[in-house]
Amino acid sequence: MTVDVEQRIRDRAYAIWLDEGRPHGRDADHWLQAERAILAEAAAIPDIAPVVAVVKAPRKTTNAKPRASVKAAEPASAIPEPPKTRKPRTRKPASA
Repeated sequence: MTVDVEQRIRDRAYAIWLDEGRPHGRDADHWLQAERAILAEAAAIPDIAPVVAVVKAPRKTTNAKPRASVKAAEPASAIPEPPKTRKPRTRKPASA
């Protein structure tokens, strides 16, 4: 039993003891009643998972890109586009 569950049982047993008017000598009964109630609550909620620390993987230190993945991204049957033509440059008239 974890410390958290044990503390919850202790608190519930104390509440039961107070509700019953603080009777003397019934501590074991109150503990068992509280334990059954807490464990029944835990069984009724099965989707509560224990908290697990997440450890990130170390980062890669290289900046190199794999060449195969860059070329593989282009389709093999694609027709290359013709190079763009530039406009002819206009010349200023020569001053006399």
